[in-house]
Amino acid sequence: MLVENHPHAWDVNHADRYLDPKQREDSLPPGGHLVVTPKMRQLVSNVPYALRRNQAIAISGPVGAGKTTLLHAITAVADVRVRYVELPADLKNTTQYWRCLARAVTEAEPSGTTDQMLNDCREYLAKVPTLLIVDEAQHLPLESLLQVRSLWGQRFPRFACILAGSDLFARLDVYSAVGSRVLVRIPLDHNTPQRMLEYLGRLHPQLAATDPRILRVIDDAYGHGNWRAWEHLVLTTYDAWEHNGPLTLALAKDAIYQITGSEPALHMPGAHRPQPTRR
Repeated sequence: MLVENHPHAWDVNHADRYLDPKQREDSLPPGGHLVVTPKMRQLVSNVPYALRRNQAIAISGPVGAGKTTLLHAITAVADVRVRYVELPADLKNTTQYWRCLARAVTEAEPSGTTDQMLNDCREYLAKVPTLLIVDEAQHLPLESLLQVRSLWGQRFPRFACILAGSDLFARLDVYSAVGSRVLVRIPLDHNTPQRMLEYLGRLHPQLAATDPRILRVIDDAYGHGNWRAWEHLVLTTYDAWEHNGPLTLALAKDAIYQITGSEPALHMPGAHRPQPTRR
């Protein structure tokens, strides 16, 4: 998070420089870079407007499509206080969900009824400009979604809410009273093979030095355009194993076996494959 009116505020091209060290450690190996994508640019371009208008943005996509990376990028270049909450799936009622939300907003241990916690949030946001990020928002029950909806659109100095989660759009469509009040929806999906190869070249210098055919074979058999799958592979080979050269099929096989517990079938196009023994 940057100070207000920082010269690089909301400039996603500088997100890599200001990425939180813990976020970098969790998702990038030594020497790795945050890859700026079109969806990342779309999100960053919309948030300043949402803050001025007290609006909400929704992000939805399957696991591994890059939601967390987008949220890390927006946090890095924001010039307003950012509060992040990841909602668990196993909470039992609205009061428990609002305890999570109120704790994130006010940075204090909440107490009282749901309405009291909601009022505490309103009083805090009336004084402190805030970008609230609610991850795994698809877990919110209708009543909680409506209460979150009651926050945006009010006259706070600067406030916006980012709702992120898998299948979130389907849930918002069911609850049109909330879904119709979202400023913009940003859909995510797994990357095409060609786009994934382009991004991998930017992610790490040793991947840029790897034969693109090898990267394509690995993506076809294991990665499938999934950011999370590739992050696990890269962190294993270049961080945990301290490999410092181009990726090879043999190294990828060992890493994928360690990650998944099964050995992948990785073969270069046109390479000889052992034929099954006939009996």
